[in-house]
Amino acid sequence: MKKTVLLVFLLSLAALTQGQKLVKVKTNLKGVMAPVAGWLDVSGSKHMGVWVSGEYFVNNKHVITSSMNRYKDTDHFTYIKSSLPAIYLGSSASADYDGDGDLDIVVTGLNQYNTPVMRLYNNAGHYRYKIDNQIFDPVIEGSVTWGDFDHDRDFDILATGKDANNKLTTTIYNNNDGTFEELVTGVPGVYYGNADWGDFDDDGKLDILITGDVGGHPYTAVYMYRQRKYIKLNQNFLPLKHSYGRWGDLNSDGNLDFIVSGEDENGYPTCIIYSNKKGFFTEVPTVIRGLKNCYIDLADYDHDGDLDIAMCGESLERSYSYVYENLGGFRFKDIHAGLPGVASGKVKWGDYDGDGDYDLLLAGVTICYKFIAEVYKNTINPIIKKETPSSLFNEAVTPDVDLGPYYYYVFSSCYCDPTGGNNKAYHLYISNIHKEKRKYHLTYTYNNLLMKQVVNWPHADRGHRLSNGFETYKEAEESRKQIIESYQSTHYIIHYINW
Repeated sequence: MKKTVLLVFLLSLAALTQGQKLVKVKTNLKGVMAPVAGWLDVSGSKHMGVWVSGEYFVNNKHVITSSMNRYKDTDHFTYIKSSLPAIYLGSSASADYDGDGDLDIVVTGLNQYNTPVMRLYNNAGHYRYKIDNQIFDPVIEGSVTWGDFDHDRDFDILATGKDANNKLTTTIYNNNDGTFEELVTGVPGVYYGNADWGDFDDDGKLDILITGDVGGHPYTAVYMYRQRKYIKLNQNFLPLKHSYGRWGDLNSDGNLDFIVSGEDENGYPTCIIYSNKKGFFTEVPTVIRGLKNCYIDLADYDHDGDLDIAMCGESLERSYSYVYENLGGFRFKDIHAGLPGVASGKVKWGDYDGDGDYDLLLAGVTICYKFIAEVYKNTINPIIKKETPSSLFNEAVTPDVDLGPYYYYVFSSCYCDPTGGNNKAYHLYISNIHKEKRKYHLTYTYNNLLMKQVVNWPHADRGHRLSNGFETYKEAEESRKQIIESYQSTHYIIHYINW
């Protein structure tokens, strides 16, 4: 009997692995939190290496490390001595700023001497990077990115964050034949946020999306480039902190929209997509889970012609890492990629094996306090193009349970003594049935009540198991009863959290 059960389990596991679109490959990267990381361009090769720098803790010792891996084959990376710095709480970006045909790297962060740094590294080939001696104002806890903001056909730098004097700055470094000149932007500096370049009004000049903490206050704004200066767009957006934003044409209409996720003024993680209609932005409904202390990257990972979303960060109860497939018309679907949820992390798309689809780099700390740095191979093959539906069916919308509202319940469990004593036992806490009035409000309400009822409830075990959405109350109640009976059969003590 045991052999039969084991065989069924192994067959199920094999089937699950084969069905995964993103599969972890072997690397020699050191797991970290607060990473500064990216893909590495290799001259003359279609393959890419990977670099991850950051911090971790071992036996209460704080360690800052930098690890670099070179491509071996489609399933393996191998160690190579890192020629990039050991830093954390920073950012990195790649571009061919000197026009020699390979991608160079600019980095920001905090080094082992607790000193903020901002350095430019020239790609010398074969995974070797040499410091460019140009001087920049170093920042941490922010972002850095490349872009041709003045449309003069070379790459400039946009950086935001906290400088060595704890001053918040947003700075442009204008590229003049390889020499960078610092420019005053008039854009406020943020930390625990980012600034991103994009031409939302299609005038050939790069505008700025910025979000984050402006000194104790959340902030989200768009600045237009006009007559050699940046002017704030006269439109209000939801202020967020511990946030991240990205420009992207999310509905494939030729205009740059943007997505932003972070913590609102009430402390709730919130994700918003703003649709660009001829230069005016409107909020559109989305099923994407709001995360704070997050990172977002966009790429067409499934080769169907639209931008998909990878993101990682924290909700009120735990950390998550998601990939959302773009279904068109601002509709997105969680592909259930099976990625470990990470806090203080980053997730970045890149085609490391040169097969034409985007793979994924993920680094951060998991809910079990495990430091990770992992590469996931995109296994979508062959590439399948989405079919455009016939006009006959344009008004026949297929229901999507993610869009609700439907009936749900929330539950969580622990092996503990809720009174704080030593009488440990298995406990299940389960809510009654509710409709979802707004995104995640059931989980947040449940957690608030749970923490009041059980003040020493383990932080990592707070309620995060939300049931599937049921179309009727009766179906939800039947499912809830089955959950209760299942836990009771294994001698759990059942507690009800009702409201």
